[in-house]
Amino acid sequence: METQTKNALKVEFIQVEMPTNTNNSCSACDTVQGKLVSAIQDVQKLFDNLDCEIFFKSTTVKTIEEAKKAQIIASPTIRVGNLDFYPSHPTDNSEKREWTWNGLTTLEPNKKTLIEVLLKGYFEPKKENKSKELSPYILKHLNESELTKSNCGCS
Repeated sequence: METQTKNALKVEFIQVEMPTNTNNSCSACDTVQGKLVSAIQDVQKLFDNLDCEIFFKSTTVKTIEEAKKAQIIASPTIRVGNLDFYPSHPTDNSEKREWTWNGLTTLEPNKKTLIEVLLKGYFEPKKENKSKELSPYILKHLNESELTKSNCGCS
């Protein structure tokens, strides 16, 4: 008797900690994450037929080293398997984000786009790991975070 193991699709939502906010989060990121979770629920129904389970993880990056280790370029980054989907930040000083998918640029991705990203990520082949350069926007927020931390060595 053969035992079948389920396939797994890892989906990670990676955002940079915002030290200027009281709860260290970003409302734009929270909105996108909510839409992503809803899209995952819809796609999981389809993936049940493929014996594939979606594993979702939310990560908050707090240092430049963590951002480099996570190999993100922008915040937030949606990593689906081997595919990264993230916005561009037109300026370093603005919270404005521009998400581009299939030639269309919007201020935030809609659920349909996120469903397409999940499906594309499922089929995306593994690529060679190249070093990615952090956007000035991420560096700005992480540098602010480093400056607001105490240097006394206590936690």
